[in-house]
Parts: sequence; C-alpha cells; structure tokens
Amino acid sequence: MGLEEVKEWLHYCGRCNSCNYIYRDYRNSCPSFTKFFFEPYTSGGKMWMALDLYQGRYDWSPSIIDKIFSCTLCGNCTVQCQQEAGKHALEIFEALREEAVERGLGPLEAQQKILENINKVNNPYGDSNEDRFKSVPDEYFSDDADVIYFVGCTSAFRETQLFEAVIPILQKLGVSFTLLKEEVCCGSPLITTGQYKAARRLAEHNVKIINEHKGKTVIASCAGCLRTLKAQYETKYGLKIDKEVLHLSEFLARKLRALKKLYKGKKKPIEIATYHDPCHIGRHVGIYEEPRKVLNSIPGIEFVEMGRNRENAWCCGAGAGVKIGLKDWAIEISEDRIKEAEETGAKYLVSTCPFCERNLRDARDALNSSLEIIDLCQLILKKLE
Repeated sequence: MGLEEVKEWLHYCGRCNSCNYIYRDYRNSCPSFTKFFFEPYTSGGKMWMALDLYQGRYDWSPSIIDKIFSCTLCGNCTVQCQQEAGKHALEIFEALREEAVERGLGPLEAQQKILENINKVNNPYGDSNEDRFKSVPDEYFSDDADVIYFVGCTSAFRETQLFEAVIPILQKLGVSFTLLKEEVCCGSPLITTGQYKAARRLAEHNVKIINEHKGKTVIASCAGCLRTLKAQYETKYGLKIDKEVLHLSEFLARKLRALKKLYKGKKKPIEIATYHDPCHIGRHVGIYEEPRKVLNSIPGIEFVEMGRNRENAWCCGAGAGVKIGLKDWAIEISEDRIKEAEETGAKYLVSTCPFCERNLRDARDALNSSLEIIDLCQLILKKLE
C-alpha cells in the first residue's frame, strides 16, 4: 500500500476548507482542526502534504509524522467535502500512515505497543489470549449454531459488561449462537495506525475460522470489529467472509417484534436517552437507523437527538490510535460530546461501540458529569429486568 496506491487522488483537493465544518451549518466537524487550528492538520492540508511527499517536495520529518497521526480518522471530512477529494480522504490518510510505517518513521511510540502485544498474545491489551473466554461455559461454543458472535478484544478484556449483556439478550431471543474459541484481534488497531501488514495474519486467521463454521451470520458488538470484518479484510487483503456480517444493532433491529414481546408488561418511568454514532459503523459503514429503531423500542425511553448526529456526529476521540498515542487529546475531544449530550437533558448517553463507551466514560468522569454512559445492549438488558 502507501502513497503509490492512492497517487491518482492526491491532486483532487481544491483547498476550500469546507472539510473543517459541517456543510452549510458551520459547526465544528474536524477534531484535529478544532484543536490545532493549523492547515496541515486538516483533511485538505494532509492531502496536499501527501501530494508533496509523493512528489518529493518535502522530506519526511518528525513534524510531518505528528500531523499524520494527530487524526482520529473519523471520516467527518468525507461527508463535508463537496469535491471528489472527499470520497478518497480516508484511503489517503491511511496510506500516509502506511508509508510512514514502511519508512520506519511511524507509528507514534505509544502505538508501537499495540503491535508488540498482538505479536505476543494476539490482542492489543497484552492480556493472555487464553483469558479471552476463560469464564465462559462450554455451552456457548457450538459447531452447529446459526449465528457467530465475534466478541472483540475490548469487550472481552476491558468493557466486559457489554459482552455480559449480549449473551443473555441472545438467549432471551432464542438465538442459536456461538462464540469462537480461536478468535483473535480483528486487527483494526494495527490497520488504523498504519501497521496493516502485521494485521494480515490476524485477518487470514479470523476469516478461516469464520468461513469454516457452519453458521450463516456473523454479528459484532464492537463497531471497529464490524468495519474490519465487513469491509477492510476485503479492501486491504482481498479476503472475504462468506457469511452475512452484521453489527449487533442491525441484528436486533431485525428482531424487534421478538424484543417487544420480551418488553410486554414491563412498565418503566420515562427517562431521556440520546445516541452517539460511532464513526466505524456510521460514516465508515453507513449504519444509522437500526440503533435508533432499537433504542426507540425500549419501554420508558424518550429518545432525543444531539445537535450533531448521524453523518455529522462528533467523534468520540478514541479511534485510530489516538486513545493510546494522545490520551489527553482523546478525552478533550470526548468532553465536547459529553457537553453536547448534556444539552439534551438525557440521563443516558447510549452508544454501540465499547471503545466509544470507554472514552466517553473517561471524559464524563473528567467533567464530573452525571450522564450514564451505556451500550445499547446494556440498556436493553436493564429495561428487561
């Protein structure tokens, strides 16, 4: 990969700077520009930097590396840009990172730990992969299940409350599902930090164990895993999962009738909830309505949108290695989202990504906010009790 793969798109940017604000709305859309307020950090700035680097007008330097990796790859610029450039922005930014890694100049020092841990134990957190499902009964592993639940590293090792909510919901719905004992990291943290070559073996392994299973559908509760399994394995490595791949919110949206039967007779006091669109399933894959349909079906929940929502949603700040590489800035980005959620009067800030949930909670704590940060599945289970 690298800049050679995207060279035909590098001249498309007209430097109009519309990528920095919501189109014809003018609220901030780019976390990098909002923070650094300097053109090289913008989408257009990085495109022109990529062109000049490819043509040899610039020498690679620590300053350039800083700007390349000071981006959450949220993709908001791809929505706001009204030129052809916007269609290729994410590919160009990923190519810049891949080129930096190929030259031995990237990723950021803290992000290198991701590769070290994955090479050792097949997950970015450094925990033994044997502990991924250490307390899970054998009944959740089946060769004949219809649905494969790909749990993901964050749900398995850090945000375990999501994993623990998904299992009983699937059981209550009577879903024939299984986990995969051989599951390893999907590779998303490596791909988004430019270390995509190292993620190939993970992709090959996961595609193999999924395709060998008899199940017809794969579901993921992690937005990053969903994007990687559904889109990036094929675009990056030419590997294809031969089953339908769904985010859990999509799967539950298809089960609304059954869910409503489970809710029957459960009267709850009205509480306000708002929803944060994860970049990985929103702008990157196009899943917007299904989480809202499921959220609106929960008894006792009054759903109120934040000002910036769907394709215009503000990023949580955790993605593309920013959470590990630029921790303070990651929380600063998320604090903007917490304040926006508070303006709705919501009790619950709901998301459908464990990584978003984690960073939003860190920002909530930093602001001493009373918002309850919760995954959609956790809220469903709470209202079923």
